[in-house]
Amino acid sequence: MAVHLRIISLTVTTAEAEQTYRFDRPATVVTGPIGTGKSSLLMLFKHALGGSAMLTPAVRDNVLSVQAEVVVGDERVVLRRTIEGDTADTVDLLDPRSLALERSLPLRAAEGVTTLSDHLLDALGFPREQIAARREGAARPQNLTFNDLYAYVYLQAREIDRQVVGHLDNWFETRRKELFRLMFQLTDSALLELKRTKNELTDKLKARIGEHDNVSQFLAASDPRSDDELRAELTQLRDTLERAESALARLRTELEEQTAADTALRDELQSAIRAARQAEEEVAAAADLVEARHAVVAQVQLDLSRLARSATAIDQLSPFEFVVCPRCMQSLAARAVDEGHCRVCLQPDPAEADIDPAAIEETRTALQQQVEDAQRVQQSDEAHLQTAQERSQQLSFAVTSLRRQLDAQTRDVVAPRFDAIADASSRVAGLKASIDAITQLRESWARVRTIDKAIRELKADRRQINKDIKEKSQQLAARQTLLGELSTEFGQLLTSWNLPWVDTAVIDRDTYLPVVNGQPFESLQASGGGIATSVNLAYSLSLLAFGLDHPDVLVPSLLMIDSPRKAFGNNDSDRQRAAEIYSRFRTLADAYGERLQLIIADNDPPPVTSDSFGKVEFDYENPMVPGVDHPGPDHASRLENDVDG
Repeated sequence: MAVHLRIISLTVTTAEAEQTYRFDRPATVVTGPIGTGKSSLLMLFKHALGGSAMLTPAVRDNVLSVQAEVVVGDERVVLRRTIEGDTADTVDLLDPRSLALERSLPLRAAEGVTTLSDHLLDALGFPREQIAARREGAARPQNLTFNDLYAYVYLQAREIDRQVVGHLDNWFETRRKELFRLMFQLTDSALLELKRTKNELTDKLKARIGEHDNVSQFLAASDPRSDDELRAELTQLRDTLERAESALARLRTELEEQTAADTALRDELQSAIRAARQAEEEVAAAADLVEARHAVVAQVQLDLSRLARSATAIDQLSPFEFVVCPRCMQSLAARAVDEGHCRVCLQPDPAEADIDPAAIEETRTALQQQVEDAQRVQQSDEAHLQTAQERSQQLSFAVTSLRRQLDAQTRDVVAPRFDAIADASSRVAGLKASIDAITQLRESWARVRTIDKAIRELKADRRQINKDIKEKSQQLAARQTLLGELSTEFGQLLTSWNLPWVDTAVIDRDTYLPVVNGQPFESLQASGGGIATSVNLAYSLSLLAFGLDHPDVLVPSLLMIDSPRKAFGNNDSDRQRAAEIYSRFRTLADAYGERLQLIIADNDPPPVTSDSFGKVEFDYENPMVPGVDHPGPDHASRLENDVDG
């Protein structure tokens, strides 16, 4: 049966007043001149139930909050929502009896949070599902919300002759179809999950194919060789590398052996260098000693010479009494000289011992002996110096010979091996670089193979998912008979209204939209808005009645219609068709009673009467927004053009 949704009352609160509008009958007609707030009243229903409603300036500027008492399934709820302010993104859930705040329900979904939509769908018993959808080219599962379902409830004046349940809004098209399938149980949670999985697999497959193309293009641009060619070349390079590494190892072994053979010669050379250095130091020390001996002999000889000159001077000059200076030949007779001092130099006369010939001879003998002794030591030191010099020369020659021998050995044996090792090392490094480059290319080929495998697996998974979707759809195919019955009832209702240019009318089995004379709904606009409006009304009324007649069809039991006579003329035939539409309203209201609810906004009173009909009447003295003076018909006309009533 239809999911039970019924509005009991709507309370509009302004700063000056508060007004409650009740909807106690199966059908309620909201009437009044243009601009008095009929459409705004229906928009406030949507606002109170958490929808995004188009509110007029009169509502935005004056209404503080709106409160709706609603029956949802078996639950009576009271919802209050402000018009402006921070709380506009939440709706207060009030206690139905005390109107105390129970909790505030957010409108936007968040992890672990129950939204108003969640609460209302659960109360209706309508399944809460995610559908497979795409956004910005990627799979983005989206929640079906109460707001989406509300599109089947509310026929807005501006859309009633333009589109059916928002079918021209691309963003809503997938949601509309899935909601229809859920209402008629043409789908279920398992099938929706399969579709979401297919959507995700399609995205993964697309990404993998793109990755495969990118890697393949890179390989084609970087190297023309195939993976088989690279594998063969890699095997050859590894064999060549193995031989090159073996040759390098042999050269290094030979060099190590030669280095070991050179160790003794190097050690001998180092010993010779140390000995030569010691010999040079010994020569330097001996030379210093010889030089010192030369100095001693020279000093003693100098003393001996001085003694000889002194003795000669004494012998030669002491008998003379100088009366003139022997240097300048000036007279010394008038010179005052102390007694006991020399008349020439004025120094004290020498003691008798100092001029004793025997003493002088003794001193000469001692000095002569010192000279002879020093000369003997000097000769000995000079002989030692010569020996040290000869030994130093021999050691220097030995060092030179050993160096030449080591240089020749290094030049003829070691250096060639170093060159060969350098060449072999360079070859090994080049081979390794080539192997690394080919290995990287082969890794890219391996990546291609991995991607190929993933693509095959994804395609297999998607084929299986498509198969599962087909099987699941076939299991639900029996429900398609309901769609045929609905199509028949829709066609019968529409043709009973005797619309011009309408011969056949069905509901398409794929789009779930009305098709008239084999043409889609949007083509009817060329025939006039009245025909399009009638088709839209017939579609929604057929859905409503079908849901009430079939216990397993989840169509909402509430239908709100804004301006059902939109684009109807005032001639007799148009008035007759309007009467037939209202007659259908009355038939439904009389037949189903409290099981359904129709709320109809219309400029004029209904052309039929029934005890099932209630009224909410507005005029310029009493507009929908309480406590606000209406500016009058001229301004109302402009507002009507903005909000269609």
